[in-house]
Amino acid sequence: QFFASSSHTLHQVFRKNLPLSWTRPLVGGALMILLVWLLGTRDYLGLGVQSPHAPAGVSIINSFHPGGAGYLSWFWKLLFTVITLASGFKGGEVTPLFFIGAAFGNAIATFCGAPVDLFAALGLVALFAGATNTPIACTLMGIELFGATHAAWFALAATLAYFFSGDHGIYTSQRIATPKRLG
Repeated sequence: QFFASSSHTLHQVFRKNLPLSWTRPLVGGALMILLVWLLGTRDYLGLGVQSPHAPAGVSIINSFHPGGAGYLSWFWKLLFTVITLASGFKGGEVTPLFFIGAAFGNAIATFCGAPVDLFAALGLVALFAGATNTPIACTLMGIELFGATHAAWFALAATLAYFFSGDHGIYTSQRIATPKRLG
């Protein structure tokens, strides 16, 4: 829910403070340039499946390997994506969410000494399930992408993410038929 609410809130901030629509992408682009300069990397630009600028850079694929993502890589990709979408640039949320989830799973695995590839997969599946409110589809996606060996873990991660994600997701037209909270 954090990704969806951050995107929607920042979009409203841009609309309120920059009434001329053409100024929003201008400011958003300037913020992107500033962030790239401050961080000294272009790893968080684009979709992030692979790092076109440095083969060992942070990416979805590298997040499945030890040392493939830093502890805060998920946060930087989240920030870059929220600013990009909120300022009016069009693109996808799906692949960046995969990046954020896999990088977060990598960070947790590294911190806990757990299997990096499994935690990157769980992060990818769980984050997408929470953001889209689709735990069953995301469980099946995890099985399809990573095999059935860890199907129970994918189901648990997707279900927990779904229940803790609130009643809104990245798709504003989506309606939750049954509230997630009891009582």
